[in-house]
This record gives sequence, structure tokens and C-alpha cells, in this order.
Amino acid sequence: MVDLTHFLKKTLRPRGQRAFLSSIKKDNPKILDVGCGNASSVFLKTVKPNSMVYGIDVGDFNQSDESKDLYEQYIISEPEMFAQSIQNIDRHFDVVLSNHNIEHCNDPESTFRAMVDRTAIGGHLFIATPSLNSVDFPSRGGGLFFYDDPTHRHPVDLMKLFQSESHRLECRYYTKSAKPFFWWVLGWAQEHTSKRKNQIRLGTWDFYGYESIIWLRKEAE
Repeated sequence: MVDLTHFLKKTLRPRGQRAFLSSIKKDNPKILDVGCGNASSVFLKTVKPNSMVYGIDVGDFNQSDESKDLYEQYIISEPEMFAQSIQNIDRHFDVVLSNHNIEHCNDPESTFRAMVDRTAIGGHLFIATPSLNSVDFPSRGGGLFFYDDPTHRHPVDLMKLFQSESHRLECRYYTKSAKPFFWWVLGWAQEHTSKRKNQIRLGTWDFYGYESIIWLRKEAE
């Protein structure tokens, strides 16, 4: 049942974080989770049970004793030192993740550069962030318009970030506005109710194309 659930979630969101991790052939990767709130280590260990997970964040966001125990190293950084704290980690990683974190950073460009520096040659990066278009979305349920979240700094252009380091990186996949078909249809079917009740419902993000996603591979130091 666990394998079937994993397969369905990966298939229905073919460019999401689960699908990205499943595309990594190494069974025991070293993973750096940048912005590791919401007990994400539990999810990572479910998809890659033999991985070594390192986490860095600016505070304990919905963590538990269980989730913190799953990290090889768990780092809390001052926000203004976030990029430098990533640089200070004394190792390289097979996988670096930033799932809806970089838009919260004081300096997303320096944070991205630090993430690339900490990625091993041949290693992979996954970044998801609100689409640039989200500044024009309606405010709904506290989570559709970019600035509904008061901790969001500025929208981040993932393609510009990639281009700034393209001498070191290969882009495996990019979308400015992700709309996976199944979830888009579900969002379309629920849009009237979502709008009437001012709620984010299953598929609402996907109907609007709320996420920008990029998959990268590091080719050179």
C-alpha cells in the first residue's frame, strides 16, 4: 500500500519534489534540505530511507522530536547569516532541496549560490517557489496572492538564478507555472467553491499555476 501511494503521488505530480527524489538513482544520497520546516525529514526518509539528511532553517517550524532526530545535522541560522551558514557546512551533497524557502530569504541570490557551492559535481538541486505570476493572483484564504504570506520577501525568478550559474549547472527541467493535469482539473472543478468560500482547496494552486519549479544538475565547480 505504501508503494502504491508513493507511485500515485509521484505520477499525479510528475515534476514535484517526490518525483524529483525518485529520479535520483543513488540509494543513499546525502541530502541538504534548505528551509527544512514542517517535519520534512520524515517525508525525505519515506522516499529515500537510506539517505543522510542535513537540515538548515531560521527556526523550528512545525518540527517534532522525531523529525529532528532524523537529521544527521540540524542547523538553526540567523536570517541575515543564512547564505553564509550554508557555505559553512563542511561537506558536499548529492541532493540539495529548497521547497518554498528561497522566497523567504533576505538574499536569494547569495542563498542560491551557496546551495550550488555545497552541491557535489554530478549532484542535483530542486527548487520550488511561488510563480512570478502570483503577484497578480487574487488574495484567497491567505495563500494564493504572493503577499498573502507576510514572510514572503520578493518573488524569485528561477530561470535568472539558473542563468547566473549556468557555467556550472545544467537545467533538467523548468516551468514558470506548474499545472499538473490531474490537480489542475480538480482545481478547476472546485474553483467556484474555492472563490465563494475564500478557501484554498485541493487543486487551487495547480489551477492557477502557483508554483515555479526547476531541476538542476551540477556539471562543474
